[in-house]
Formats: sequence, C-alpha cells, structure tokens
Amino acid sequence: MTGVPGTADRIAVFARLRGPGLGDLVQRNILLSLLRRAHPGAEVSLVAGTGLADHFSELLTAHSYATDVMRCPDIGDSDPRRWREFRRALAGRAFQMCVVDPDSRDLDARDARAAGIPVRVALAAGGPADAAITHPIRLPPPLLGRPDLYDYARAVAAAIGWVPALRPGEVVPPLPTRPERIPELDFPAPRVAVHPGGARHWNRRWPPAHYATLCVRLADELGASIYLLGTDEERPELMSLCREVLGRRPGTRVHLAAGETLNRTATLLAGVDLLVGNDSAPAHLAAALRTPTVVVYGPTGTEFLWTRVYPRHRGVSLRYPCRDLLHAAEDVASRRCGHDCPVAYLSMEGPYPKCLTDLPVDEVWRAVAGQLSAVRGRPGGSPR
Repeated sequence: MTGVPGTADRIAVFARLRGPGLGDLVQRNILLSLLRRAHPGAEVSLVAGTGLADHFSELLTAHSYATDVMRCPDIGDSDPRRWREFRRALAGRAFQMCVVDPDSRDLDARDARAAGIPVRVALAAGGPADAAITHPIRLPPPLLGRPDLYDYARAVAAAIGWVPALRPGEVVPPLPTRPERIPELDFPAPRVAVHPGGARHWNRRWPPAHYATLCVRLADELGASIYLLGTDEERPELMSLCREVLGRRPGTRVHLAAGETLNRTATLLAGVDLLVGNDSAPAHLAAALRTPTVVVYGPTGTEFLWTRVYPRHRGVSLRYPCRDLLHAAEDVASRRCGHDCPVAYLSMEGPYPKCLTDLPVDEVWRAVAGQLSAVRGRPGGSPR
C-alpha cells in the first residue's frame, strides 16, 4: 500500500527523541512541512517528551511547521499513571494519521494502533512494531552508499500522499521567523557570521586559533564585518576569540552575539552574506534561511546527508577514514577513532581531534572566498 488516500485533518508525528540538538529539530521541519504540503489545512501535532518540549519551546512554538506540541512521558519515565493519561489523551485527539519519526524511542506504530489511529506511516525497523505499520516508508536505492536527506524526504513524501516530484532544492522549507531589526547588520559588507562552538559532548570544533587567523584574514583582505555567534555558555570563549582578533588587527568590526533569542539569531543569519562554522545548529538554521555556509567537518561522517538538499552549503574536511565510524547517537562517548582522539570538548586549550587540528586555514579560506565570490555574482550581491 503506497500513498495515503484522501486528505487528513488531524495528524500526529511521534518524535520521542533521545537528547536531540537544536539542529536535529530544525531538520524535523522537513517532515512537518511535507505533511502540510500533502494535507493542506491539517492540524499537525508533534508528540514529544515533556523535557524536550520545554527545552526547545522557542523553536517549537515560533519556528516550527507543527500546529502544536503534544507532550508524552520523557525517555526513562515509566510511571504507569503518566502513560495512562497520555494514552487516554492520544486516543481522545482522534488523529486520522500518525507518522513515526525514525528516531522515535518506545513510541511507535503500535501506540498509534492502540489509540485508534487508522493510518500509520513509519520506516520498518525489523522489530515487532512493523506489523502495526499501514503505510511503510520505502527508501529508494541510495546513490551515495547510504540514504541521505533527499532519499528520506522522497520516501516520506510518497508514503504520506505527496504526488508531485520532489526536487532536492525543495526539500528544506524556509524557517518561520518574525521581522526584527538588527542594527549591527548595517555594518559594511561582506558580513560574515562565525560560529566556533558546538555541543560539548562531542568535539567537532575547529581550534580557535584557526578561527582567529581566518577572521583576521577576512578583515585584512576583504574588509569584512565579523559576527561571532554562540550560546550564552560560550560567551567567555567568544570574548577570548574577539580579543585575539582585535589584538592582531585593531579596528576590525567584530560584533558578539552570544545567548541571543532564536529569532534574533535567525534574523542575523538571514542578513549576513556567509556563515562559517562547525558542524552544529547554526549551519542548519542557515540552510533553512537560504544563507550560504562553509562548514568545517571533523570526526563526523554526516556531510553527505545534506549535500543535495543544502545547495548553498559547502563542507570542508580532510576526510580521514575514521570519520565514518558508526555509533548510536546517544553513545558518542564509546567512539574510538584511529588516532585515539578525545571525544568530548573540554576547553579552548584542547585537545582537539587530529582531523580538525590538521585542517589548514588556507583550505577553509578557499571555500570562504569561493562562497563570497558567488554571493557578489548574484544580483544586488545578496545571498538570497
């Protein structure tokens, strides 16, 4: 059975995820927007753990394609009373369709069947939940060895009833934002956002000394205005990088944007000519905002996932073989590479993975110069 017949008015998306980052949830807008296209006017409810819903409330309430968020018990919560209340509420919503996120944990097509949801869309995983799937997601033969986001998007579109051909550039929907004035965007072009941070549980950071050299070169050779982005927790590190840049090149226009709201960060990213940063959430925000990016990849093998669906994204990596090591998303700590590099990020002083310390500034500079040259070649010199 392929394709959902007719139009659904109430759709649930099961996404009981374990420890996702902001970028992971931004990518969920792909699925949510596909449902909106296939079933115009439908209420699309994201079913997620209470902790996740609280932590990412700004994204889920203001920058998501979900109509609302329905809370379920968190991962690890086995309280029978809370589960009974959730299952009763799920059945009471009278959803007509359920789509199960491939990474949803212990909330699957069986729960949708028990709640009386007639159409249950999911990717078969070879377990007991497969028998409850009515509309399986069938991945096409991958072109790149493993399925990428374009393969997943096409398979989901077919399963939920979206008939028109889906082109790679149409997969990532624009990030919903509200207008906001950012005075710092009046700085002279080229305006380059720099994101040297990232999640601490896995060190995917290019060393700060390399970022400082890149920023100085941007100011020296292009007269660029620099915007240093990060979380409030990363403010001391951003300030240290700012001092390093100004110490080496006094007068550089540097704006620090640490701990800003998601909307302000998105507005800033939408207004710059380029983002340069690590494999982290701002790169996914930039893709949804149609802002060109240069992303430094180290120990991750995920670059191939968005090559086709992020047309203004350019990755830079030494492509060491150990970056293709596989592990469970929640079990990064068990990862061991061929160089015995540290897994967690400890401090600005390092240590950093060899694949990142070995990546020269010149190689990243070539990608940056190429992206900015492409921006200048567009009408009005705009990245969009």
